[in-house]
Amino acid sequence: MGLRLSQIITVFLFCLNGGHIQAEMTLTDLIYDESIPYHLKVLDALPSEAKIQVGSDSAKHTIIEFMDYFCGYCKKIHPELIDLATSREDVRLVFLHHPILNESSLVLAKIVIAASLQDKSFELHDAIFSIEGSITSEKLKSAIKEAGLNETQLRDDMNRDDVEKMIKLSSFLAGGSGARGTPAMFINDIFSPGYLSRGQIEGMLMAN
Repeated sequence: MGLRLSQIITVFLFCLNGGHIQAEMTLTDLIYDESIPYHLKVLDALPSEAKIQVGSDSAKHTIIEFMDYFCGYCKKIHPELIDLATSREDVRLVFLHHPILNESSLVLAKIVIAASLQDKSFELHDAIFSIEGSITSEKLKSAIKEAGLNETQLRDDMNRDDVEKMIKLSSFLAGGSGARGTPAMFINDIFSPGYLSRGQIEGMLMAN
């Protein structure tokens, strides 16, 4: 069974890497290398453009959230996570795309990864989650302007093949980690599906 699973994942990663994505971690490392915690291997498997990070790479603690921009609980937890990461030097926060709720979820994920090619992924990510009420075309346009993006470049980049491949890889890793919905989080090496309050997260950090 292990060999069959490895073969399936090998084919999947080979197809993804047929474009411009250069994964930093090999299949063998991802599955069999136990010297690195799994949640850190997930990060190593993704290119930098697929990750939205707040905090230092050298931080003691790592929080990873698989999220969808149309997820109400992702929106609810967003300011709590940002405040936690910006108020503590020992926390690194990484947002990963898992657009599963509707077709618009995928479109927004593409737009935000495209924004990363202008070094503006966090700015747009934060602006989208800061939208009051439902996400509309007009509100999205305002968020794009607020993030200081070149809109022409953004439209071109969001349609690149490697952008969609990054999203597929991120969602594949989310599903492989156990995510069946959003939010789904790693608090260091502890995987937790569903919403967690800031107090719960800080309690888990204290336990590590």
